[in-house]
Formats: sequence, C-alpha cells, structure tokens
Amino acid sequence: MSQEMSSLSVFSMKVSVALLVFLCSSLLVVEGKRDGREAETACASQENCLPEIFTLLREMSTTIAVQKVDLSHTNTNLRSLERQMEELKNTKEVLTEKLNTLETKMKLCEQTIEEQKTQIHEMSVTNTEMKSKVEDLTRQIEVKKVAFSASFAVSANKHIGPLTAPTSLIYDHVFTNIGDAYNPKTGQFTAPVRGVYFFQLHIFAGGSNPAGANLLKNGQHMIAAYNHKAPHDINTSNGVSLLLEVGDVVSVTLGQGSWIAAYTSHLSTFGGYLLFPM
Repeated sequence: MSQEMSSLSVFSMKVSVALLVFLCSSLLVVEGKRDGREAETACASQENCLPEIFTLLREMSTTIAVQKVDLSHTNTNLRSLERQMEELKNTKEVLTEKLNTLETKMKLCEQTIEEQKTQIHEMSVTNTEMKSKVEDLTRQIEVKKVAFSASFAVSANKHIGPLTAPTSLIYDHVFTNIGDAYNPKTGQFTAPVRGVYFFQLHIFAGGSNPAGANLLKNGQHMIAAYNHKAPHDINTSNGVSLLLEVGDVVSVTLGQGSWIAAYTSHLSTFGGYLLFPM
C-alpha cells in the first residue's frame, strides 16, 4: 500500500508540471497576438513543450493502468482478508460456544463428583452403623446362647451329707457352659438376659438315707427332688421352667437330713438352658 501511495504522489507531481507547462504555453500564444515576434517565440516554446506533455500523458496512462491493476489486486486481497476474518469470527463463535458447553459439563461433573462424595460418606456412615448393629446383634445372639450342665468333680465315689441344715451344693465338674452364666466355684447360675429358662435336677444316692435337693431362685424355694431311704440305691429327678430377669440367681441346696452321691460316674447332675429371650 505504501508503494502505491508513493507512485500516486509521483504521478500527481508530473501531472501538475504538465498542466503548468500547458498553461504557460497558452499564455504565450495569447500574448503573441499582440506581438508577432513574441508569438513566434511562444509557438516555438509550445512546439517544444507538446512532446513532453504527450510523454507525460502516456506515462500517466500507463501509471493509471498499473494502479488500476494494483487496486484490483488490493481489492481482491481485501475481500479475501474480509472472508478470512469472517471465517475466523465464525470459528471463534463456534469455539466460544464449545468452550461454554465444556465449562457447563465440567461444572456438572464437579457437582456430580461432590454428590458422589456425599453419597460415599453417607454410605460409609451407614456401613459403620450397620457394622455396629451387626456386632450388637452378634453379641446378643451369643448372649442368647445359654446352656450348662454340671456334676461333682471327685477322684473316688463318696456321698455328701446327710447334714443337719440345708447346704449349698457346688457342682464343680462342668460338662457344658455356653454363655459362661454358670459359676462352678459357687454353684450358682446368673441369668445374662431376660427370658424363660429350663432347669433340671437328677439325684442318685444310696438307700441308707433319704436323697433330696431344692432348687432356689434368688434364695427362694422353687422345686425339690426327693426320695425316701430304701433297701437299695435311690434316684429322683425334677425340672422347672422359670422366667428370669437379668441378674437373677438360681442355685441348689442339699435338703436337711438328706444326702447325695458324688460318684466318678457322675450320676447326680444339675443343668439348664435358655428356652427363649423375652
């Protein structure tokens, strides 16, 4: 564009010079009418100037043609640039729209991730709570598994009694003690849960004395197993279902004036188990 402007400037200067020369010649012609000698001089000058004017006009025509071609190329380039700028503008709009769409999707993804984090946290809390409940239920189930059976631990056959007063019997040979509710050191069963329990006594003894024992709940008489003395060995049994609260104690005492066999073959036993919790 700068070269085209420079060419136009040169062309304008040449045109100006040619016009000045033409005007000067015309003035000389007018003045020559008054003075013949001056007229001749003017004609001579005009004849000398005309070739230069024609030369300038030809150069001007050539320059104009070149400028037209350059201008046409320039217009073509401008139109091409305008199209390119329009395409770039359209491309920018498309890219901007895609970018906005991506930003929206990214925000949705971030929101989804946060929601999933919240859900995972809630599931973790729920899982912890469920685990705690399962552990509690497991403990409760283990507690609800209550059963025991015991006899006397002896190295030789013997009898306990007869005694002049009721005496606690300690069955210190344990066959089964699920739930550890029976204490072989005291002979007492302590209820671990509220529920209905079944207890059973079996007594064996020689016939020289009566055989009998009493089952107590918290020190209160519940049932007894008893048999009079006889010419031969005697047996007696009894059982009962009791509703016990947590901490209630069940024990057995030897009846006054009675005895019980503590044999190595474990013929006398005391046992019980939880029927169902309440």
